[in-house]
Amino acid sequence: MLVFIKFFLSGLTGVTLNFSLTYFMKEIININKYFANSIALCFALSVNYLMNRLWTFEAIYESVIVQSIKFSSIIIISIFFNHFIVYFCHKKMSLNFYFSKVVAVFIVFFWNFFMHSNFTFK
Repeated sequence: MLVFIKFFLSGLTGVTLNFSLTYFMKEIININKYFANSIALCFALSVNYLMNRLWTFEAIYESVIVQSIKFSSIIIISIFFNHFIVYFCHKKMSLNFYFSKVVAVFIVFFWNFFMHSNFTFK
């Protein structure tokens, strides 16, 4: 249970970074919302990797290179899921863009926990 709480707190840090950077790039700099979403998500996931490796799972025993490759494969799939959910909710269901991101983050969070617990940081 403690690992799940740490994963949640690491994820909350990532979500805060993700939304803040997306907002800044989309609303302040006027970057395309999907491009801003991609950049912010990649940055947030990179911070999550470090937090999960060092704090959540304390998985420093495996090579950074091997672990990074595993993590990156999960990131790629997470980005696909995230974009699909944001696009579907925003364009097809006409939900607010940021609410669509919340839905995507919620769904992808549980998938990420399962995959990182059983694959990346096992």
